[in-house]
Parts: sequence; C-alpha cells; structure tokens
Amino acid sequence: MYFENEERLAYLQARGKVILSACPGSGKTTTIAKKILNLETSKEIGGHSGVACLSFTNSAKDEINEAYRKLSGKSLQFPNHVSTIDSFINKFITLPFYNLLNRDFNRPKILDHTNILDDMWKTTYVKNGKTLDGLLRPLNNAEYKAKNNRSIFHLYPPSEIRIEPDGTFSINGNQPSLDKVDRENFNKYCQLIKNRQFTKGLISTGDSAYIALHLLRNNPKICQWLSLRFPFVIIDEAQDNSLIQHAIFEELVNQGLKNIELIGDPYQSLYEWRDAKPDEFLRKYESDQTWQSYDLTDNRRSPQSIIDVFSKVRRSDDLAINSVDCEEQNNSVIVYKYSSNNHQLIIKHYDDYCSTKKHLNSCIVVRGNSLKDSLLGKKLEQRPWGTELPKDIIYAKNLYISGDIKNAIKEIRAISIQLIYTDTSDYHILKEIEKEKSVDAHFNSLMITILNELPDFSKTVQDWTTETQLFLKNRLKLNYDVDFNLRNRKSKYFEKTTLLETVSQHFKKSFSAFNIPITTIHQVKGQTLDSILVFFNERKHKDNILFENISNSGNIFPDETRRLIYVALSRPKYLLAMAFPDSIKDIDLKKKFGEAIKIVTQEELI
Repeated sequence: MYFENEERLAYLQARGKVILSACPGSGKTTTIAKKILNLETSKEIGGHSGVACLSFTNSAKDEINEAYRKLSGKSLQFPNHVSTIDSFINKFITLPFYNLLNRDFNRPKILDHTNILDDMWKTTYVKNGKTLDGLLRPLNNAEYKAKNNRSIFHLYPPSEIRIEPDGTFSINGNQPSLDKVDRENFNKYCQLIKNRQFTKGLISTGDSAYIALHLLRNNPKICQWLSLRFPFVIIDEAQDNSLIQHAIFEELVNQGLKNIELIGDPYQSLYEWRDAKPDEFLRKYESDQTWQSYDLTDNRRSPQSIIDVFSKVRRSDDLAINSVDCEEQNNSVIVYKYSSNNHQLIIKHYDDYCSTKKHLNSCIVVRGNSLKDSLLGKKLEQRPWGTELPKDIIYAKNLYISGDIKNAIKEIRAISIQLIYTDTSDYHILKEIEKEKSVDAHFNSLMITILNELPDFSKTVQDWTTETQLFLKNRLKLNYDVDFNLRNRKSKYFEKTTLLETVSQHFKKSFSAFNIPITTIHQVKGQTLDSILVFFNERKHKDNILFENISNSGNIFPDETRRLIYVALSRPKYLLAMAFPDSIKDIDLKKKFGEAIKIVTQEELI
C-alpha cells in the first residue's frame, strides 16, 4: 500500500542529482515505483526514452518490478529498464562497445567464475619421467618474478588482480607487499595478465566496470547516447555501490545526464567484501553540495520498542526513526540467555511462541560458523570427496527443495554440461553450450527429472556417493564412470565415520528441528519478517557479533559488524528475540534495552 507524506512528496517532486536516505520499513521500493509511474504519467519521458532503474541485487530489482505492478496493474516494460548495476554496465556499455578498445580482441564474455583466469596460465611438463605442474611462458621470466625468485603468480594469482578507477593495479583492492614483490615487476605482471585476458575476451565483473569507465571517458558519444536512451537513472541500494560504479555514473553526469538518483541506507551496507563503499554514499548525502539530499524516516514495519533497539547503533545526531501505524504489543522484545547445552531449548521455546502468536514468517539468524554449527547440531565441516562436484550437486538440490527452481536448474545444468562435454575445456564454448541448452525444453525437462530423482540425503555419504555416481552416468548417458573421488583415509577435514553418517547431517542443512530457517543476516537483508531470533556470539572474532556491539559510544558511522546487527534487528513486524551468552547479566540487559523487555528464564525453557 502507498502512503503519502511530506518526505515522500519532496522526493517525488525532486529532479536533478538526488540522494535519498531511507530508513528500514519506510516503503522505499514502493516510493521508487511511484516515482517511475509519475514520470510516465507526466510525460517527462516518452518515445524511445525510459527510466533505468538499477539495483545491487537481483532480489531488490525484482521487488521494484513487483511494486510497480501492484501500483499500476501492469509490468514495467520497454523503453524502461530494470536490472542490476552490473547487468546494466555489461549490456549497455562494455559488451556493445568492447571492440573500441581493440578491434583484434575476441568477442567478450563476462565470467561467472574467475578461476578460469588462473587455469589459463597453468600447464604440465615432464621431468625425469614425472609429470609436474608448471606455468606458461613468460610467467617465469625474471621481470615477472617476486623477491623469492618464484613467479608472482604464486603470490597474487590473476583472479585476484584488479584495475582501480585511476588505472592502477591492486589485489582485490589491497596493495601488494613491497617486502615480497618489486612494484615495477608487479605492474609488469599485472599488465601482462590483463592484456592477455582482454585479448581473449575473458573479463570479470570488476574488469567490465573498469572497461566501461574507460570507454565512457574516451568516447563521449556513448554517454550522449545513454543520456538520450535513459534521461532518468535511479539506483536503488546505492549504499553498496563500489567506487568504480560511482565513477561510472559521475562520468555520465559530467557528459550530459541530467537526472540521477542514489537511493539507499548507508546503515544497511553489508557488502564491503564486494567493494561496497557506504562512506561515498554518506559523503554525497552529507557534504556534497551538488546533490540534493532527502530522507524517509517513517517506519511502517516495526513498533517503536523494536526501532529503539536497532537505533542504538546509529549516531545520536541522525534523524530519529519514527514508528507509524504499528501497534505496540506485549513482549515485542524478548531476550534469551544461552549456555553450552540449551540452544535447542531456546529454539523450541521460540518456535512455540511463534506458533501461538501465528508468526508464520520467522527466521533464526546467526553470525559465525561455530555458533551456527552448535544450533544445527553440525560437526566441523567434513570433506569426504576429492572434488567439489558432489557439493555442487547438493547445493543445487537444496535450492530445488527450497523452491528456488530457476537457480536450481541453472546449477544442475552447468554441472551436467561439464560432465557431458568432458573433452571441452574452452570456457567460451562451454558457456555457448549452456546458453543453447538453457532454451532447450527437452534438456531442461531432464534437469528437473534429475533434481527430482537424485538419491535422498537421508542416505549415508558412502551409499549416496555410489548411487549418485551411477545415477548421473545413466541419466546423462555418459560413456564413462563418474568419480567423486571418495576418500577412505582419515585427514584433518575427514573422519572415516562420516562415510556411515547421512549426507543431511553434514551438508547445507538450513532448518532447525522445528522447521524455522536458520540462516545468515545477509540472506534476510531487505526482508520483512513477522519475527526474528538473533543469536549473538560469546567471544570476540572478526566474524562474530557481540552484546557490546549494540552501541555507538563514539557517535561515528558504524563499522560493518554493527551494520549487520542493524539489518538483523530491523526486520521484524511483531517480535524481536535476541539470544545472548548467559554471562551477560540481567541488569546489563535492562540497562541497554530498558525495563520493558522480557527475559526468558531457564525454568521457562524446560
């Protein structure tokens, strides 16, 4: 449902360079859809021009499409364009204009997996009757060696080499160690790697962004054409944009784009590992006078008691978030205290509570593998196979079980093609085959059959392996035996007893015994839930969230750990449940969250 207020009206009427900071539950997606509809109705766009509405993730993009459909009763269609930012850059800049870099370059392919960039340099050779692994020339030449006299390849593989907006090279955003490699040799190595890669047309998503920026800077007509095709560009989840993505859109503005909008919430930026730079969004919002800043601060999702909890990680001088039309209920915030042996009792109590209150859309989220394993009753990860293939199959099957049919078919299709076309190692050819098979109804029907009939995960690892190897050979009509390379010797990551335990006991289990999903904070980002149970960790670790992290004593923009907490605690409509180690005292819980919270006692769990 769409609600009008002064904040929304101000944003809807804004034109030019607009930046909108939208709090959780503010109806951001619906507001974006409303603006697109208004632009169409007012005839500010028309003919063959449209709105480019871009987002960081596919799920956010789909939500915009759905919100537009609910408001207008129709789908968002040409000449408008809705996609991820990466897809937009690939489709409208990199791929159509790649030949402007060098007409001798091969037709480009955007890589799904960058390990091909490492594999293309690997070779084997025979020495003293033994076959050894090696590298193709000239990687072992002196100018490409590190200070240990080995190829830089072994320190910094090609898949980790990145070109920054200023044209310099980095290792996934970090600089190489000058103790390990000479800067001049490092630059020569990177230049060789990227030249060979681009000549072959093998480019990663990061490469595509750099190439797009280079093309825009050197070919103004591309910018002019894009500005005519999309006179309005709206970027959702813009807090997760990388610096190079910011640079691409700034270049479009510099060369004629009049209307661009960055929409997001810097407090919900969780993708620094994918180069998200929320500080850049914040800089433009707070201090760049060329941008018009707007806010959505009404939360129509959560009662104020829940808002007050997640607001503890915000800065004190930020605009307050206000609950609107959300009824305050008894026990909106409850706290559990866990020990080494009561995790399942807590989960059962939470499940029973949700059942009583009819909170059907609920989740349990956790940060850190050791705590997650404790909740799931899962041991340390076992590696019974010498290949990733069986784990890929398990992943595809779990996607299928969870209802993600599209991605399940995509995964099992890629697996099947690798098994069928074992003699083909050329990446381009395999991707072309995948593309052809994706529209082959008979082949896709076979994929569904395979997903349906794969041996059950209730079988032991040993039996499942034997049956699945034979099943794939028969279903795909292979002329060789499939081999998962099942181990039979104890190692660091493999206990022989695993062979006689079920597959489901060890791999990709994602539900509690009481059927509530146990998942990660990243996977609930953007969702509205009836309730959530968040487990906080006991010990400090870079991957853990702690009781003391629910604060902002320095009154600064929070780090990603605190932003993770902010995202998790801002999901529920009715119930926020938190579980802390029993070393946290009741007096400290009430001091932080107030006297109104409900602390569940051990007696209530039994």
